[in-house]
Amino acid sequence: MQIIKAVEKDLNEILTLCRDCTRNMAVNLIDQWDSVYPNKEIFLEDIKNGSLYLALFDNSEEIAACIAFNEHQDPEYKKIKWTYTSPKVTIVHRLMVHPKHEGKGIAQDLVRYVEKLAQRDQYGAVRLDVFVKNLRAVNFYKKLGYRFAGKVTFRKGEFFCCEKPMSGN
Repeated sequence: MQIIKAVEKDLNEILTLCRDCTRNMAVNLIDQWDSVYPNKEIFLEDIKNGSLYLALFDNSEEIAACIAFNEHQDPEYKKIKWTYTSPKVTIVHRLMVHPKHEGKGIAQDLVRYVEKLAQRDQYGAVRLDVFVKNLRAVNFYKKLGYRFAGKVTFRKGEFFCCEKPMSGN
């Protein structure tokens, strides 16, 4: 698998990936994403600020998954009693794996990639939020060692806020 930064020419394929993932969540009764979020403007902003990465299979240009990460924390994060209070943290947003590629370790590879860059760039922790009704995602982050720090409410309901320290910080 190859992980690369997204560019604007990837936008239509990213939107298709998002629609496929949103439909798959709906089939599994997870009402997390819709036409409002995430949307074209959000992905375009991710691309412009260099925070969206794509997972491609070797010898293929097919986008199997994507992940965004940057330093943007939603205002709701201020309500959380974080354990790791480093002034420099990175936040994971919009992790998506195409349904036909689920169960192949791609999501884990992407999160590990974020963690590797966070360590390299001396971030104290990685933070994220996960929809409480998306039990597969909740268990995924637990398995990767993320600590649950509290809950926030967004438009679609409650989300767990999670964090993981980066070694040496």
